Amino acid sequence: MKKSLLFGIVVGALFFAGCSQNVARFSVASTGNLPLQNVKKGDYVKGKDCIWYLFGWPLGNTQNRVSGAVAKALEVAAKKDKEGVGASDALVNVDVSASFWTLLIIGKGCYTAKGQPITTH
Repeated sequence: MKKSLLFGIVVGALFFAGCSQNVARFSVASTGNLPLQNVKKGDYVKGKDCIWYLFGWPLGNTQNRVSGAVAKALEVAAKKDKEGVGASDALVNVDVSASFWTLLIIGKGCYTAKGQPITTH
């Protein structure tokens, strides 16, 4: 009786195990168009934040990955700066996508942010 109870508890714990993670942190977010005035817009840029998985366990920082992709897109904008925009404050017209793949024991998950950098005055 005790063995079957212990077995049931272990199996139950495996079925009800889970986790959570923070994937983004934004100062401003909107799903609609905002009337932005006195801003300079640059060319579209893309940033990607990826993490590897081994046996389903993440190898690296799993927090704020969408924010990391946005930050990398802003770094790309700072390097491009064809429009003379300068250091960009934010991205507008942003698309965020997620892609994941796995080959049994190893895998990779990425968040990609694509948007137009702006500089406010």
